[in-house]
Amino acid sequence: MTKMKIALGLVLVVILAFVWVRWGPGSWEVQITGTTGDGREVQYRIETVYAGTADTLIFKNVDAGFAPPYFKFDSADLQSVANRVTRECPQEAVIVNGYGLRIPFLDMFPNAVSIEAPERCKKAPSDQGEGEVTGTG
Repeated sequence: MTKMKIALGLVLVVILAFVWVRWGPGSWEVQITGTTGDGREVQYRIETVYAGTADTLIFKNVDAGFAPPYFKFDSADLQSVANRVTRECPQEAVIVNGYGLRIPFLDMFPNAVSIEAPERCKKAPSDQGEGEVTGTG
């Protein structure tokens, strides 16, 4: 009976470790180099490199829906922030928070949940006094 409890405990530990690695939170210091996808036909992706290196890391950016613990419904908004950071501060290192792993042979990407960047990088150019839109005629 003791061997059965130990075996069951090991199986439980392996399952919990897999769940944590797959869905547990993570943070990466990266520079955003581009974005792709339209959110409908092609999944949103955020292309990055680890800060100060040439090693790439691609994030998917999809809604998690009601799946705990993230309840993510703002993938389009996050994609817009990533676009502005790419345009306004391409050399700036930012923190991308998310969950999951990058496993190329399984076609797995971590899912981005939020981007921590300086406010000047997240603001629209018109908010910074540049590129203001003026009325025509």
